[in-house]
Amino acid sequence: MTKLPRGAGEQREGIDGKVVSYRERLVPPLIWWLFTIALAGALGIAYGHFLGATIGWITTAISEAVLGGILWFRAAPIVRIDDQVFRAGPARLPLRFVGEIQVLTEAATRSLRGPTTDPDAYLCLRLAVARRAVAVVVADPQDPHPYWLVTSRHPERLAAALTQARDVHATM
Repeated sequence: MTKLPRGAGEQREGIDGKVVSYRERLVPPLIWWLFTIALAGALGIAYGHFLGATIGWITTAISEAVLGGILWFRAAPIVRIDDQVFRAGPARLPLRFVGEIQVLTEAATRSLRGPTTDPDAYLCLRLAVARRAVAVVVADPQDPHPYWLVTSRHPERLAAALTQARDVHATM
C-alpha cells in the first residue's frame, strides 16, 4: 500500500480503506433464528392447509429466506476498522475524527444508553448480542454526534484496534 501524503484523507472522503484491521458482525442470537423458523413454519402451515402441501413448503422456504435475510442484513450490523474509516452499521467515522476511546463495563454501558443518553449520540447497540460497549468521542466539531456508543463481543480488541488505526492514520 502506498503512503498517502498528509491531508490526502480529505480528498478521499467517502471512500473506505483497503486494509481491514478489525471486523465483527453482530449476528443475532440463536433464539432469534429459531423464532424466524417458527414464524416461517406457521405461515407455511397456514397456507399449506388451504392451498396444499407444496404451496405450504414453498411459503415456508420463501418466508424463511426473507426473514433470515432481514436478520442477516438489517439486524446484524458490521463493526469494521480499516486504514481510512471506522464503521458501525451504516455510519462511517473517518479515523482523523476518532477522539478518546473508552471500553465500558456493563453498568457503564447501561447508564450511557439509559435516559441520560445524549440524544445526539450515535448508538449501534445490539444488547442481545453483547452487553459491553466502546465509547468513541467524535473529534469533528461539524459532526452532530458528540460520541458513538458501539456494542461488541470483544470490546477490548475493538478499542485496541481502533486506537492503533487512529494512531497509524495520524502519522500518515
